[in-house]
Amino acid sequence: MITKVLRNTVWLGAGEAAIKGGLFAAMILIARGSGPAGVGTFSVAFSAAVVAVLILAFGQQEVLIREVARSPRNARNLVHGSGSLQFRYGRWLVIAAFISIFFVNDRDLRLALLAFVPYAAIRTATVTRGAAFKGLDRMDVETRARGLEVVVAIGLIALCLGFGWPVWAAGAAFSIGAGTGLFWLDRRLGELHREGAPVNQAVMLAEGWPFMALAVLSQLLTHADRFLLALCGVSTSEIGFWGAAGTIVWASMALPQLIAVSVYPSLSRMAEQGGSTRRIGFAAATAGAAVGLVVAAVLWFFGGALIRLAFGQEFGPAAPLLERAVWALPGAFAMMVVGA
Repeated sequence: MITKVLRNTVWLGAGEAAIKGGLFAAMILIARGSGPAGVGTFSVAFSAAVVAVLILAFGQQEVLIREVARSPRNARNLVHGSGSLQFRYGRWLVIAAFISIFFVNDRDLRLALLAFVPYAAIRTATVTRGAAFKGLDRMDVETRARGLEVVVAIGLIALCLGFGWPVWAAGAAFSIGAGTGLFWLDRRLGELHREGAPVNQAVMLAEGWPFMALAVLSQLLTHADRFLLALCGVSTSEIGFWGAAGTIVWASMALPQLIAVSVYPSLSRMAEQGGSTRRIGFAAATAGAAVGLVVAAVLWFFGGALIRLAFGQEFGPAAPLLERAVWALPGAFAMMVVGA
């Protein structure tokens, strides 16, 4: 049991850190090839795709993890049931999103959003299938699929920028990367058992709504800055400066993720032994905030140099934005760690 928990901890923590690092690399490539306007366009389009994935999933990730853990012999039926209800209702949302994108005035942003529509649909299928393996305590499967997605996407983005293609090509690159990860994951579905009666899709949908609502609300709060800037008519170049600063802050969140998953087994044992959850939570939050404060101070001192080194000299205006944004890190680190 301890070995399994530690293995899952390593996969989840290292996988999330690697994925954040990969997205950071993708942003650097886009910055070098398309400048601040390209970064702004990509930031808004990618953020919209992330929120769309959570809506199209209908909370089935959490439902599948629980139900597969309860009935592992019925895993493939559960995956099929979730996928069917997602297709039944999600296709209309995809069509509505596709049509509404044509009302976006900015041509580059409109094309980028359209390029990310396939990504949202494919990524939804990936997280759903990956959730079934998580229910079997196999956290590495979805992590491998996501890692493959990011590696393929980064390679294609570098290739596209080498040919001088516009920023919307990054959306197509991520869609192809997601398709590669889903293809690999689908080949693993044969490892799941398919015994028992078909699942009740209506029940699965009803139980998924609360999870979907919480996840969408969380992501809307996370990405609200880019959406509000775009809705207020701020230029994509200005959004790009904010996107560069925000990318560094967001990438640094890989550290508390690693800390959170590394202390998760210890916190579980303390809870099992009857330890005070308030005391444990206060200690975890305090430690997380302290680490976040150190990281914020480092980025405050060296953030400007880091931005110019990573994104280029033309991103100099992003430095003052980073100096302000880093002070959200102590609270963000505390919340990430205490969430364990």
